[in-house]
Amino acid sequence: MKYGEIPEFIVRKLDSGNPYIAVRESSAHLLLEICKRRKKPLIGKTAGTLQELAIKLIQKTYRNPGITTEQERLFIVREAIRKAGIPHWKSPSYVEIVDNRIRELKEHNISVNMLRECAKKLPPHLSRKLEITAKILKYYNQTVKQYGKYDIFSLFETARGIPPSYDEIILFFLPQILPAEIEFLNSLKTPISVLTFKSSISPFSKLSTENLKLLKNWNIIEVEPSETARNFSFTPLKKTTEIKMEKISYSTESEGIKVIAGITKKLLTEGIPPEKIAISSRNIEGKEILFYEAFKEYGIPFFSQYRGIPVNLHPAVKKAIASVDEEKRQTLQEWCRDLKASVEGENPEEKLIEELEILYRETKALTESGITVNENITGKDFLELLKLLLKNRTFLLTEEEPFGVFVGTPENIPSIFPEYILFYDFSSGTYPRSFPFDPDFSYEEREKINRALNLNNLILEALPGREKLILYEFQTFYNILSIAPEKMIFAYHKAKGASTFLSILETYNSIPQEETRYSSAKAEKLLAVYKNEKQPELPIEWGILRWKEKIQGAKEMNFIFNQKFISGYLPDRLSVTDVISYFDCPTEFFFQKIVGHKGETSLEAIEGQIYHEFIKRYFSGKENAEALFEEIFNQFADKTTDPRLKHYKPFIKDNLLKFIEIWQPDGKNYEQEKPLKINLGNTLLSGRADWIEIDEHSVKIIDFKRGNVTAVDYDPGKTKSFQIILYGLSVYNSNVIKAVKAGKHKEVTFKFISIPAASKRTGTTNWIKSFDGANFKREIIHAITWIVTGCTLIEKGFFPPLSINPYKPTAPGKKRLSLKHSRNCPYVSTLSGESIEEFREKIEEIFKLHYSRLWSGS
Repeated sequence: MKYGEIPEFIVRKLDSGNPYIAVRESSAHLLLEICKRRKKPLIGKTAGTLQELAIKLIQKTYRNPGITTEQERLFIVREAIRKAGIPHWKSPSYVEIVDNRIRELKEHNISVNMLRECAKKLPPHLSRKLEITAKILKYYNQTVKQYGKYDIFSLFETARGIPPSYDEIILFFLPQILPAEIEFLNSLKTPISVLTFKSSISPFSKLSTENLKLLKNWNIIEVEPSETARNFSFTPLKKTTEIKMEKISYSTESEGIKVIAGITKKLLTEGIPPEKIAISSRNIEGKEILFYEAFKEYGIPFFSQYRGIPVNLHPAVKKAIASVDEEKRQTLQEWCRDLKASVEGENPEEKLIEELEILYRETKALTESGITVNENITGKDFLELLKLLLKNRTFLLTEEEPFGVFVGTPENIPSIFPEYILFYDFSSGTYPRSFPFDPDFSYEEREKINRALNLNNLILEALPGREKLILYEFQTFYNILSIAPEKMIFAYHKAKGASTFLSILETYNSIPQEETRYSSAKAEKLLAVYKNEKQPELPIEWGILRWKEKIQGAKEMNFIFNQKFISGYLPDRLSVTDVISYFDCPTEFFFQKIVGHKGETSLEAIEGQIYHEFIKRYFSGKENAEALFEEIFNQFADKTTDPRLKHYKPFIKDNLLKFIEIWQPDGKNYEQEKPLKINLGNTLLSGRADWIEIDEHSVKIIDFKRGNVTAVDYDPGKTKSFQIILYGLSVYNSNVIKAVKAGKHKEVTFKFISIPAASKRTGTTNWIKSFDGANFKREIIHAITWIVTGCTLIEKGFFPPLSINPYKPTAPGKKRLSLKHSRNCPYVSTLSGESIEEFREKIEEIFKLHYSRLWSGS
C-alpha cells in the first residue's frame, strides 16, 4: 500500500466495520481527510489517542476519570521527592528531570519491586541510586492515590480488560508503541492493526523494526515509503528528485518565525489549502505566542498542536510576575489569587483569566489533599513554584482554526496528510535533539540498569540509553520523508548551522538556498501606492498613506476627522451591530461604513448565515430538514470560492439536524428575523431579531450563535450582550430608555443559544446562556448608555486603530475602561501612551454625561 491510498483504506474500514484509529496527538486533520473522501460525517468517536480510548473504556464502567493536569502531576512528583528525603525537592528543574524518569518507568511497566530486585544486582553506588529511585516511585504511586485522580499512566492499568465497542483498533504511524500501551491493547482481546512504513536497511528505521518484534499476533500493514526515505542513509544508493526541497537560513528567532510565516502566506496565495500545510519543529514549545502573532499579522488560519498560548508568555502575566514582592509572605493560594487579580487589572483575554482561575482551584485542591502545605511562603519561593504551576499551561485562542495550517512536532506529521512541510529551526542540536544531561544516571549507568533488568529490546529500555533516544529522532524523520510531500522547506539558524539530517539529504537531493524575502502582487500594489503611482483602494493601502504621513513628520496615525466633514459620509441609519463592530475596531468601521470597502465574507460568517436561514425556514414551514439543508447550503456555497466550505458541510449539517431534535420553541406565538427600530431618543438604530416570543405578560428574545455562549463575553453588561438587550426592549415600540424607566425590562428574558454546542450536549448549561431583565437593571442601563456613547463617538469622527472595551458596572472609582490595540484592525497603532490616556478619559467623560442625562432620577 502507498501512503496516498491510506484515506481510502480507512474509509473502507469505516464503511464495513467500527474501527478506532489511534494517533499520537491530534486527530483533527485525519478526520477532515476521511470526511472529504467519505463525503458524509463521522458519527461517534472514531479517532483519537490511546489515552482517550482508555478514558472511554473506563467511562463504560460508570466511572468518570478525573485526570491530573501536568502541573498537578509535577507537584505530586515534588512531594514524592520530598518524602524520599532528596534535598533537591524544591528545585523545579530537578522535579522535571525526575518527572521524566517516572514517566519512562511507568510507560515501560517497571514497578517498585522490579527496581529493588534490580538494585541487588548492581554495584553499591549504583544500587543506592536505584533504591532511591524506587522509593520516589513508591511515594509517587501513593500520592497519586491520595489525590484521588488518575495520572496518565494509571489510565492504561485501569482500562485493561474492558471490552471496547470497536471491532478493530488501528495504530496510525506511531513512532514507537510503548510496553504499557502494548499490554493494554493485548488485554482488550480486539484485533489490532498497525500502519507502519516498511523499514529500510539503514539505522533510520531500526526503532520500528525492533518495535514490531514485540507485537505478537497483530496485523502489521507495511506502507511503501517514498524513494527519498528508502535512500535516507549515510551512504545513499542513488540521487532522487522525488520531493522538491529548499533550505533557508535566518539570524534571529523572530526572523526565522517571520520567514516561515511569509513562506506560508505565499503558499496560501498560490491556492494551497491551509490544511495541506504543516509547520514542524522540535523547538515549538515556548514559541507559540511568536507564531500566533506572526500568523495573525499575515492573516493565516492556524491550528496549534498545543491548542493555545503559554500563560507565562502573556505580557500581563510577565508584568504581574515582575511585580511580585520577594520578601512578602502568604500562602500559595493567596499568591495565586493575587496573580490573577494583578493580571485582571490589565484587561487581558477572558480565556487567560479563566486559566488563572483553574490554576487557583488546582492549588486549592493540592493544599486540601495535603500535597502542598498550607503555610506562608515568600514571594521568592512562590516564583520558583510558579515555574511548575505554569509549565506547559496554555490558554485557548478564539482565533484558532480547526482546519488551518498545522503547527506542531514531527511525530504528528503523518496524520496531517500535508503536501507542504516547513521545518522551523532545522538546526544542529535541535533536530535531531541534543538530549539533556541526567544528573543522577549517566548513559553508561542507564545501560547497566537495562541489562540488569534483562531488557533485550530497545523499546523495553526503562531508562532509555543514547542509542534509543537518537533512533527515536531518526524514526520520526524517516516517517516524514516516507509520506513523499510535494515540497519540504528547511529553515535553520545560521549560528547553529544546518541539521545533520539536511547534510545527509544534500548528498542525494538538490536543495537550493532560497532567498529570505518574497515579493507578492499585494506587496507590489502597496509599493505603487507609496510611490503615488496608484490610488488606494483597500484598507491596507489607505494605511500606507497614513504611514507615509507618519514618516514625513506626522506625530500619530489616529484616523480622527472633523465632525462636519464626517457627517456627510455617515450612513442614513446605523444598526446596533454596526455600533458594536465600531467598539471592536473604529478604524475598520471607518473603512467599511464610510470608505465603503467590503472585505470578503469569512467562512465563520457564512456558517452563521446558513444556521440562521435554516432555522428561519424550518420553523416557518417544517420542510424536510435534509432537503432544506441541501438547498440552503448550495445557495451559500455559490457565493464563495473558498473550497473549505465544502469540508465544513458535514459538520454544519450534523449540528443543525441534532439541534432541531433537542430544541423546540417554548410557545406558539413567535416571530423570526423581525425588523426592529431602536429608539434612543435623539438616535434611531435598526436591528433584526433572530427569534421573539411574546405573550400577555412576558417577552423572550433569542439570539442564535455559532460560538461558545458560555464564555464570559456573553454575560449581561458585556459588549456581546448589548445587541440582545436593545432588541428585547425595542419590542414595546417605544423609547427603550422610557421602557426601562417604566420597568418593562422586568418582563424580558434574554437567551443566547449555541447551535454547535447544543448538538453535542443536552445539558442546558452547556449551550444556553439566559438572564432575566429583572435581575440585571444596572447592566441593562450601562449597555444602553454605551451604545449611545458609541453613536456619539462615530458622529464626532473618532476612528483610531484601538479596541474600545466597554465595562460592566463595578465599584465606584475603579478604572474600568480600557483601550487596546485592536486584533481586528489592519493598522498598527502609533498612538502615544499620553494620547491613549487622553482618549480614555474623553470617552469616559462622554459616557458619564450620557449616563447622567439619560438616567437621572432612575
